[in-house]
Amino acid sequence: MIVFFIPLILFVISNYLIRKLIPFLKEKSLVDYPSERSNHQILVPKGAGIVIIPLFIFSILGIFVSQDFFDKQWFIFLISTVILFIVSLIDDFKNLSAPIRLLVHVITVAISIFVLKEDIYKFIDNNILEFIDFNRLFIFYFFSFALTLIWVWIINLFNFMDGMDGLTCTQVLFLAFTTNILYLLGYMNENFQFLSLILISLFLAFYSFNKPSAQIFLGDVGSIPVGYIAGLVLIYNFLNGGPIVPLLIISMYYLSDSTLTLIIRIIKKKNIFEAHSDHFYQKILRTGQTHRQVLNKITILLFFLFIFSMISVKYPFVSLISAIFFTLGFLIFLHKHYQDE
Repeated sequence: MIVFFIPLILFVISNYLIRKLIPFLKEKSLVDYPSERSNHQILVPKGAGIVIIPLFIFSILGIFVSQDFFDKQWFIFLISTVILFIVSLIDDFKNLSAPIRLLVHVITVAISIFVLKEDIYKFIDNNILEFIDFNRLFIFYFFSFALTLIWVWIINLFNFMDGMDGLTCTQVLFLAFTTNILYLLGYMNENFQFLSLILISLFLAFYSFNKPSAQIFLGDVGSIPVGYIAGLVLIYNFLNGGPIVPLLIISMYYLSDSTLTLIIRIIKKKNIFEAHSDHFYQKILRTGQTHRQVLNKITILLFFLFIFSMISVKYPFVSLISAIFFTLGFLIFLHKHYQDE
């Protein structure tokens, strides 16, 4: 009953609340103003996360407690989501400085990594110390530091990419759907099935308002916590022997666009902390392509990545390499199209 009725109820509630939220955000002037780096020519409200994230938190809390999934780890994960939600909400209204935002991201992720310490030690014992004879404690701290950086990066890349109609929504839906399929195939824990169903119901409702032409965006209040949740799915399953390759493949476009954009900006000696419009999807939008046209192209890529992710269950290496080249080819196509224009 939970699997069928809770997502349906969440879909109806979130659809209703987002519809009511849009005029409120316009009244409070919480909108994305057109600028040189903007992807829009009109004012678009931002702040759908005000509805989506609390619904996600209460749904996870209610279902996990009723199903006896709730433990210390998930308590910390939810508390971290709440903290990111509150700070990002303040940022949307008051524009906090980048160092303060980044500090909060690092602290919440560091706390989350700390409650995963037993999982990290097991991973080190089973996958690293077998091949490298080195100080176990040093490897733990080095590995934890690396995971913290990766998780913080995932949080922020979701924030960076939430600038095109339907883009973040589509990526989350593909990640959640893939997670659900992997559970049904027996590769993931049941708690991730419920998490994925909640995300699917919330973001299907959101998509009706976020698809081209978007009526509303997530805002920092939505994109930052969602990035944390995506990082949790990836890192938790990586540490616990879950299907990390399929999850990486379905996230390949988001990871590649943001990471390559960062590398290119570093090579060109640009300020990496400065707001910009250098992402591949932004470049092709500037050629005159509509948001719907670009989203259709990216959705086709995500369909292929989903196929690769399913194949990777049996053939992980070949599928991962194929997905990497397929995604890079897609980005090169976007870049070449931009240059030709």
